[in-house]
Amino acid sequence: MRVMATAYTLSCFFILLLGLLLLQVQGHARRHTCFSAIFSFGDSLQDTGNFAHAFFNTTVSRPPWGNTYFHRPTGRFSDGRLILDFIAERVGLPLVQPYLAGGDFSKGANFAFAGATALSQNDLGRFGVHTTGWLRKNTLHAQIRWFQKLLQSHSSFQDPNFLESSLFMVGEIGGNDYNAALHQDLPYHKLIRIVPRVIHAISSTITRLIGMGAKTLVVPGNLPIGCIPAWLWQYRRDDPSDYDSNGCLLWLNRFSEYHNDRLTAQLNRLSRVYPNVTIAYADYFGAGMRMFSDQRRFGISEPFVACCGADGHGCESTGPVCKNPEKYASWEGFHPTEATYKAIYEGLVDGPFAIPLLTKKY
Repeated sequence: MRVMATAYTLSCFFILLLGLLLLQVQGHARRHTCFSAIFSFGDSLQDTGNFAHAFFNTTVSRPPWGNTYFHRPTGRFSDGRLILDFIAERVGLPLVQPYLAGGDFSKGANFAFAGATALSQNDLGRFGVHTTGWLRKNTLHAQIRWFQKLLQSHSSFQDPNFLESSLFMVGEIGGNDYNAALHQDLPYHKLIRIVPRVIHAISSTITRLIGMGAKTLVVPGNLPIGCIPAWLWQYRRDDPSDYDSNGCLLWLNRFSEYHNDRLTAQLNRLSRVYPNVTIAYADYFGAGMRMFSDQRRFGISEPFVACCGADGHGCESTGPVCKNPEKYASWEGFHPTEATYKAIYEGLVDGPFAIPLLTKKY
């Protein structure tokens, strides 16, 4: 999509480029960043611990979650780092703290919450989608309220230059709205009716953040959900023509593409309305499919088998866990492994799915 570059973003480019040149001359790795902080919103693909702090002693708070990189559970729904973590490392900022953990938020805060939906329980109910349990606990709107509360409690955040120089990650979000519908076997013609409302919720959130001072926003699209082991099992088919050459379900991936097409169209409209704001689309779908289409390149040998949990056992310390999660695309059947997150991240910084803000020449 078209990305509008602010004067600030352009100055960032030249500072980072100069920094890279200096690194080559000096031969040591100093970090350079033009972003004051990162603020993140979304669901379990972005959650770095909010769910775990809200619900004490949940599964994700126990081993083997987090074992690959952190060697302990951190509240992330994976064996290691998320895309957000890789981005923070790239721009030279600390890993983004979960809001519910408290502490020092001078370098940003993460409001993403596992199970979060773009729409409210009532909105989903109008489409025949009924949420229960923890899926009711958080919405994108609730995360914005947390952000507003944080802004009011920190005087440094009142400086408009601080927010203007911060990076905002808005999503991935909307996946759980669709997951709830898919769990209930909602017919396809009803499923696609939810998409415009989800896009509207994301767009409204972006507009509100811009109104609060955001100038640089990255908005990820939906993953290729037709490649998720849990959905491959629930919606398994006998007809080979229902699958692509990688083994992913075509109709589910086409649904993801439909969501992403609607999202990019809306982001382009917002870019025209706010020409002084940088709004970048993050193509999680394209970068993810690149991995599934070239598994050997990314070291993936088990694209559709969960690393953790099998035969009815959840991903617990007493359940089966693979010895080499770096070869698995899925951690426990729904969430990606660090290897998958890293592959998608690499697709965002290099190649046809790259985001100019994150490209290697910075």
